[in-house]
Amino acid sequence: MSGSPPLHGSRSRRRRRVALAPHEINALLDAAAAHYAAGRLAAASETYSRVEAEDPEDIRARYSLAVIDLRNGHFEAAKRRLKAVLRRQGDNFAAYHNLGVAEQALGGWEAAADAYGGALRLRPGATETAFALAVALAVLGRSDDAAEVYRRLADDPGARARALTRLALLQPEEVTEDELARLSADAVDEALGTDIRTAGLFALGGVLEARHRDESAWEAFAAGNALKHQALTNGDPASRPATVAHENAVSIARIKSLFTSAFLTRHAGQGDATVRPIFIIGMPRSGSSLIEQILASHPRVQGMGESGALWTALADRYPYPPDALREPDHFRRLGRRYLENLAARGWNRRQRLVDKTLDNHLHVGIIQLMFPQAIVLQAVRGLVDTGVSCWRQLFARGNETLYALAEIGAEQRRYADMVEHWRQVLPGRVIDVQYEDIVASPEATVRWLVTEVCGLPWTSECLRFYETRRAVGTASADQVRRPIFRTSVQRWRRYEDHLGPLLAALDGKP
Repeated sequence: MSGSPPLHGSRSRRRRRVALAPHEINALLDAAAAHYAAGRLAAASETYSRVEAEDPEDIRARYSLAVIDLRNGHFEAAKRRLKAVLRRQGDNFAAYHNLGVAEQALGGWEAAADAYGGALRLRPGATETAFALAVALAVLGRSDDAAEVYRRLADDPGARARALTRLALLQPEEVTEDELARLSADAVDEALGTDIRTAGLFALGGVLEARHRDESAWEAFAAGNALKHQALTNGDPASRPATVAHENAVSIARIKSLFTSAFLTRHAGQGDATVRPIFIIGMPRSGSSLIEQILASHPRVQGMGESGALWTALADRYPYPPDALREPDHFRRLGRRYLENLAARGWNRRQRLVDKTLDNHLHVGIIQLMFPQAIVLQAVRGLVDTGVSCWRQLFARGNETLYALAEIGAEQRRYADMVEHWRQVLPGRVIDVQYEDIVASPEATVRWLVTEVCGLPWTSECLRFYETRRAVGTASADQVRRPIFRTSVQRWRRYEDHLGPLLAALDGKP
């Protein structure tokens, strides 16, 4: 969101007669701004709304309400207001930038890129807007355009380290020797701050790995993981790896105790059997993005990415209060709420949807009760390859337990424990899709997945998934736009001598 405060200085070029005098309008705007500055968003919103009602042609209140909408997560409302502002004042840089923020939050990446581009045309030197545009371009598969933006940003000494890091994370194979030298220097420059150095070390590891300098790559990944783990351990107590690991274990135990065979049998038939969404679960870095991209290449399927829509639908209704469970349409209503959340995120309601929110491995039981005809796919990849791929990844958010080898192995075992419970209480419900099978036999595996598992008519477009133009907002955004490659299979052997803690946590299972 733009760092600018609510807009008070400029008016629309159009005016109309209002009930309040200009000085009274300005007094209300000043009062609203004071509420906003003090964090009293409800009071600020109420006062700005009064101004908006008095003079709809005055953009100051409307823009300020849009800023509050963004703060409150009301992105659709913010989008509407910002578009109205721009219709009246087409040279408003902040409105363009914040429209990009709203569109991005709603999954409208094309529109977000257009909005950020509009802002940059007005203010070419806006660094944060340029970074936001590059992210949108990368999500849209326009990696070369994103790289061009990052290289322009790298000409600014104040943005260089962050821009080169983003460039290297996006296209490690394309980093020049000069850019590599600057990345290496930045990695040891303590003046840059922990966050930038951490990201730089992960990026440096990827560049060195692409050059087959495996020992140096490992050292960079190890240093990056150590910095990230230390920052998490010393940071917010709720985000400390040990705390998150404990909470994850408690959640799994609670879910297992609730979702017994008897519970599932007792509430069977209370969901909507007419809707057949496709859910993809799995550990991070297990091939889930590839599975989604394959399916989303089918003309009858819409990929929704890591929507988080189920978590939103559950909200404070989880775990379930006894009174709710006595309502015969409880799970049907949860299903409707989930589908409404997806529609708000761009689902067109016509196509089969694919939801690859990986944390839904906790909610296979809920999915069964809401949508008894849903498909639940599990992305499966070799355990050690998955663990090493997690180790190589700086995640945008969450995944606090994936920055130390032993903790990664422990998280994999907790995940497997949850899935094994579903296999016991819902036999056959979770269908494994093996990453290595896709790599070894793509046509046979993809055809099986599309036709036999998902019940869709065959189309060769699913084999040409890398040609599909859609937004991919995960760490695999660039990889799923390439034909299938084999270099990620058994990659762990390049680092085998360093993997003792991971192998021990996995009981030596590869």
